[in-house]
Amino acid sequence: MLIPWINDVPPWLTYFIATAQRSEYLVDWLIFHEAFTPPRGLPANVNFIDLGAGGLSQLIGLKMGEALGMPVRNASLLIRSMRFMLEKWPRLIAEYKPAFGTIFEQYLGEHYTHWGYCDLDMVIGNLPLFLEAKEFATQDIVSYSFGDMDALYLRGQWTMHRNRKDISTIWKRCPHLGDELQKELLMKVAWVRRMESRGVKNYPKRFQSAEGCYSHRATQLPGIRIKMANKQFVGLSVPSEDVIFVVNGAVWQCPKVAHVDVAQLRKLSTATCSQDLPGVQEPLGELLPLEVTPDGGCGKWMPYEYRMCALNLPEPPEHERDSIGFNTYYHDGKFYAQRYRATLPVLDNGCKQGSFFHMQEWKKIWGFGTHGVDALELVFTKNKLPSFTITTEGISLLD
Repeated sequence: MLIPWINDVPPWLTYFIATAQRSEYLVDWLIFHEAFTPPRGLPANVNFIDLGAGGLSQLIGLKMGEALGMPVRNASLLIRSMRFMLEKWPRLIAEYKPAFGTIFEQYLGEHYTHWGYCDLDMVIGNLPLFLEAKEFATQDIVSYSFGDMDALYLRGQWTMHRNRKDISTIWKRCPHLGDELQKELLMKVAWVRRMESRGVKNYPKRFQSAEGCYSHRATQLPGIRIKMANKQFVGLSVPSEDVIFVVNGAVWQCPKVAHVDVAQLRKLSTATCSQDLPGVQEPLGELLPLEVTPDGGCGKWMPYEYRMCALNLPEPPEHERDSIGFNTYYHDGKFYAQRYRATLPVLDNGCKQGSFFHMQEWKKIWGFGTHGVDALELVFTKNKLPSFTITTEGISLLD
């Protein structure tokens, strides 16, 4: 998984690193940065790659410019504009997620069968338990959602791609990343300078989510096969009715009102993974063709022309919603849904296990009148994975 990072070291970084090590035999995490000092005691599958001051801008400009056949002069302007924008607004790096397979291709080579993008504000669960051999073998792109299955887009939190050139260059089909990349970037620069000249500090940014155009254009590649699976948890709501427990390398989502026996979670978190990677979702029944429209009410942050909403996605009966769900697929030019049965148990108190937790909105209020994040030293996590809770109040160690 490819993660560029420009900001200062976040307080929750060691939690990401410590939990990433459980997937060591299957997933490597390559974190590209510009001259900050990573924590000591890193697991073997978490690699920090220092590109030096301005290195990310230079690599992005060079690789995207080269892929687009830009003259050297244009690529130089692209690099300068990119560096200006990333210094002003580091989050802009997320706009280029679809191009990571091109930007960082020298670090992929033929060693990796797949590459992907995700976020750093996550804690990783027993990920190999959720990854499926069939996903790697039969799909070109696999994305994990948090249950909003009517929204047919590739999630920024977790999207994996087959390491193949035609898949890795889909991004060129989006105007703001392809033919109009330089124009779009110059417009961003002009907008920032205009706002600053007026003394405006907080203003809307020209940000084009990777989840919009890219998802739409991916479906236009002939023969492509895509799966969107319901496998992640996310901290969307503040306040929230949920609490996250991370025990023995597994991520559990529990109702805040539930009585949670940590010893029970610890016992149930020891499930070993099969080399066959069967996954934890048993497909049921036939594929159901979906009716897709931009008017379905999903993805309202995207431009209208890129929205893809499933109108006829059925809902399982309420008494089955903890065990029955739907995943969506795209192949032969059409979207489909298929029911699945979760093979992992949902506990009587409502606790259930997921592949990872994305902090998203929760982390934004940590430390502002809340508990914040307990310090975690990686030196103490090599032989024993940490146990902790995550709430809207922050991250608290359990032992």
